[in-house]
Amino acid sequence: MNQFLCRAAVRLSLGAAFALLPVAHASAEAAKCTYTPIGQLPLRYSGPGLEITTEGSINGTPAELLVDTGAYATILTRTGTERRGIRLYATGRHASGFGGTSPIYASIVNEFIVGPVRAGRSNMPVVGSFGDTPSYDGILGAPFLFQTDVEISLAGKQLTFFVPEKCGDAWLGYWAQDVQEVPLRRHDEHHKNPKFFVRINGKELEAMIDTGAAISVITADAAGRAGISLDGPNAKRGGDLVGVGKHTTSLWHVTTTFQIGEETVKNADMGVENSGMNMADVILGADFLRAHRVLFALSQNKLYFSYVGGEPFGQRRKLEPWVVAEAEGGNADAQFAMAQAYREGTLVAQDKARSDEWLDKAARGGSPYANLYSGQRLLVQRDYAGAASRLRSALDKLPAERHGALWLYLARVRAGQAELAKSELAATFGRTERDEWPKPIGEFYIGTLSADQLLAEAGGARSEGKLRRCEALSAMGDWHRAHGQAERALALDKQVADGCADTGQSFVKLGD
Repeated sequence: MNQFLCRAAVRLSLGAAFALLPVAHASAEAAKCTYTPIGQLPLRYSGPGLEITTEGSINGTPAELLVDTGAYATILTRTGTERRGIRLYATGRHASGFGGTSPIYASIVNEFIVGPVRAGRSNMPVVGSFGDTPSYDGILGAPFLFQTDVEISLAGKQLTFFVPEKCGDAWLGYWAQDVQEVPLRRHDEHHKNPKFFVRINGKELEAMIDTGAAISVITADAAGRAGISLDGPNAKRGGDLVGVGKHTTSLWHVTTTFQIGEETVKNADMGVENSGMNMADVILGADFLRAHRVLFALSQNKLYFSYVGGEPFGQRRKLEPWVVAEAEGGNADAQFAMAQAYREGTLVAQDKARSDEWLDKAARGGSPYANLYSGQRLLVQRDYAGAASRLRSALDKLPAERHGALWLYLARVRAGQAELAKSELAATFGRTERDEWPKPIGEFYIGTLSADQLLAEAGGARSEGKLRRCEALSAMGDWHRAHGQAERALALDKQVADGCADTGQSFVKLGD
C-alpha cells in the first residue's frame, strides 16, 4: 500500500536467470505451450504488522524485503541503510502515501540480490520515514515483481515467476479445477500493477491487488458510488492507516457484497478509507490473498485465481486464526502480535499475564519490537541491566529507531554506564538528519543542546508543535530523573500534567 513517487535507478532483471521444470497443461494446446517457472521467492509474515516479506541480500548481508505490488519502485529503508552504513544523499524529492510525505534520499549499493537476480553497484532510492520504524531493509515494488507472469500463493508461502512459450490463449490455471480468470487492464505509465474489475454491491469498480496492504479497502468515493454511506448504521469508524510519512488517514468498516468473476462473497468485511491516495477504487490486500491463489498472466492480460479456504476478507478486528497459527508455529513477530492483542484487550479479552508470556517468548525468539517494548517495560520496572540488554538487541535490528535509543540511554545511565550511554546515543543521532525528530532530544541528552534550545526546536503551542513540546518536557524529566535530579524532574512532570492532557498521548515516567 506504499505509494512511492520515484523509480529505482537499479535494474533488477529476471531474464532467464533461473529455470525450474516447466508446468504441464491439460488443454489441447499443452503440446506446444510450455510455462516455465524461472524463479521462486519464499514468503513469510514479519514485522509488527505481519507484512508479507521475502529474503534477499544487500552488500553481502542478509536482508528482509517487503513484497509490495502497490509500490512504484524498489527502494531501501533507513533500517536497511543504517544497518550497513550506507550513506544517504539528499535529492529534494518526496514520496507520498497514507501517512503524508517523506523525503527521498539517494544511495549507492554495491550489491543487491533477490532470489536468482543479482544487481551490481547501483543507485537506489531510500524513503526516510514511515509511521513506525520498519523491520524490513527494503521494498520490492511493482517494476520488479511484474517483469513476467507472477503467481502468489500466500497459503503456500511462495511467489513464482513464469515465462510462457507458445502459450497464446492456452489455459494457465494449472493448479486446480476451480480456477477462474478475469481480464487484466494493462498498467498505466506511472505504475506497473495491472487492474481489473470487481463488483461491490453490484456496482462495477476498478480493483488492484496490493501485497503491501494488510487489509482490503474501498476508496470513500467508490464506496459512495456503490451506495455505501459512511454516516449510516452499516459503517463503523475504525482505526487509522499509516504508511509513508508520519500522519494517518481515516478508516471505516463496512459490510458489502463482493464479486470477482463468478465468485461472490456476501457480508464481506471491508474497509473504506478517505486518503485520496489509492490507485484504484478497490485495493485487495493480504486478507484476500490468504484465501486466494492468484496468477498474474501478464502475457495474456488475464488474472487467474481460485479460492483456497478461509475468510476472504478480514479487517483485523479480532484475533484471526492465521495469526494464532503463526505464533504457535514459532513466528516471533506473530508472538509479539499476540502479546499486543492480550495487552490491549480489543481483539480478545484483556489478559496481561498471557500478554507478558507471549511478549517474553517473542523477545527470546528475536522479534525486534518485542525486545523494544519489553525493554521499555523492564526500564519502568527498574530492571536497568535487563532493559539495556533487551533494548540493545532491538536496536541492533532496528538501527533507525530513535525513541528506543533514548530509552537505552536512560537504562545505561541508571545501570552505571553513563559514558557508554552517551557514546551510543551520539553515534545514533550522528547519523540523523538535522530536521528529524527527536534529534533535538538526543542532542539535549548528550549535552550539545540546552533545555531552552530543545523547547524552541520542538515548536509552538499548536498541533504537532505542542505534541513535540510535551514529548520534550517528558524526555527532559526522564533525563533529570536518570541523573538523580529529582526536584527538577518533578517540576517538568508537573508541566506535562498541566499542559499536555489534551494531546491524546500518555507520557510514562522513565529513569527513576
